[in-house]
Amino acid sequence: MGAHWIHGPSPGNPVFRLAMGYGLLGPEAAREENQQAEAGGHPPLPSVTYGSSGRVLSPRAVREARDLFETLLASTRAFRGAKELPAPSVGQYLREEIARRVPVLGGGEEEARLLQLAVLAACFKLECCISGTHSMDLVALEPFGEYVSLPGLDCTFPGGYSSLPDRILSSLPEGTVLLNKAVRTIQWRGSFHEEGDQARDFPVRVECEDGDAFLADHVIVTVPLGFLKERHQDFFQPPLPQQKAEAIRRLGFGTNNKIFLEFERPFWEPQQQLLEVVWEDESPLKEPNTDLEANWFKKLIGFVVLQPPEQHGHVLCGFIAGKESEYMETLSDAEVLNTMTHVLRTLTGTAASSTFTTPASLGKRAPGFLDPPQNLSPRRSPPASPQPLQLLFAGEATHRTFYSTTHGALLAGWREAERLNRLSEAPGPAPQL
Repeated sequence: MGAHWIHGPSPGNPVFRLAMGYGLLGPEAAREENQQAEAGGHPPLPSVTYGSSGRVLSPRAVREARDLFETLLASTRAFRGAKELPAPSVGQYLREEIARRVPVLGGGEEEARLLQLAVLAACFKLECCISGTHSMDLVALEPFGEYVSLPGLDCTFPGGYSSLPDRILSSLPEGTVLLNKAVRTIQWRGSFHEEGDQARDFPVRVECEDGDAFLADHVIVTVPLGFLKERHQDFFQPPLPQQKAEAIRRLGFGTNNKIFLEFERPFWEPQQQLLEVVWEDESPLKEPNTDLEANWFKKLIGFVVLQPPEQHGHVLCGFIAGKESEYMETLSDAEVLNTMTHVLRTLTGTAASSTFTTPASLGKRAPGFLDPPQNLSPRRSPPASPQPLQLLFAGEATHRTFYSTTHGALLAGWREAERLNRLSEAPGPAPQL
């Protein structure tokens, strides 16, 4: 229910390299042409697009609108590092560009123009899921181009994502990794000693909820950014330096949810792997409806068909982001199931009914709020401390170009481990924190 795909499975992706080295991927992922494919973060899955009127929308009309959106989205990279911007946010920039093109949308024919605007509104929702935000108006335009998409067609682990950490853990001595040890607080810049040993001084003490404590010279913190936003003031003693706290505040972070629906029999065609949703009365140029109770489900972008069905059964995975996603978390499973059943029947015109639904909440790092972008990875030193690098931060949110990905999280961990390696090897002044 958490990480599912390897995004950008190619030699530049360390997760892919590890998975290939352990023999955990299928033959399709190993094909060189699949590793070289430039998908731009949007895998070209065989799809069908349903409109809210219960019809299948014209693939040509959908493709024209999506091509326009992708072209405009790609144009945002030109503003990376720019001092003067046409708009403060990605959302405002895209809407202004779309508004300029309204007269020629759909070839100037009104019904076709309205349909393309509705598809463009769906594109905004998809980008909200990808960027981990409620609205693209919350995403700053200038740093938006920092994210890097690796080549390769997204793939999955036939044995599940856990097969990779399981293999890694199997190479470590037993007892190296402790589970179910919730941490209450991290004390740093201190002087702690093991019982009966006053000679060895440790600057860091990690206290767990069960009362156990661990002393250390260095701690690499990999908790989610959402946890840091809520708890950093009391989680660290003494508090983090102001610069670090400000970086945590400014980094974007939003809510994504997956909705799993299992069916006894599929109502979709065997070749279809993506069922997209377009509400035909919507437009990115209209003010969005803020009545979450009545309209939360309209933020749903559609469903991916989990592959292969021999392994997963007949399962659809839906995606929803933002405040609508958070509102859904307040509903019971039965309420979500009833709503999803109604939506599918409205869109497809069939009596589709699923046997169960499981919402799974996912926090996700967004490109950045409308403040100047910050980096959680320490680069400048706070006031000198006798023990260097006591606290280090890793995880996907701390990677500047691969945020929101597993390979970004892995690379961030390797980055911080390498800083400790250099600290132990190199003479001279040490970095601080």
